[in-house]
Amino acid sequence: MLAAVHENSAAQKTGLSAGDVLVAIDGVRVTGSNLDTLLAHYLPGAKVEVHAFRRDELRVAQVKLDPAEVSRYVLSTADGSGPSKQ
Repeated sequence: MLAAVHENSAAQKTGLSAGDVLVAIDGVRVTGSNLDTLLAHYLPGAKVEVHAFRRDELRVAQVKLDPAEVSRYVLSTADGSGPSKQ
């Protein structure tokens, strides 16, 4: 189930909403444990066919994948020294 759909994301642009249950991407079953693996097979900008249920209605959408957001950061001090690397 989609917990959230970010504003202006590929999912929102194609009409997907929080609470929709993803069923398949390009004909391959989606589970909570394989979604990231499935999406890793595609480059940003690729178009995929997504099947999802909203309540009892099956929806099919063509989704153009956005690049993943950066979720890793490195902090350093103002003098340029950062964490020691070993």
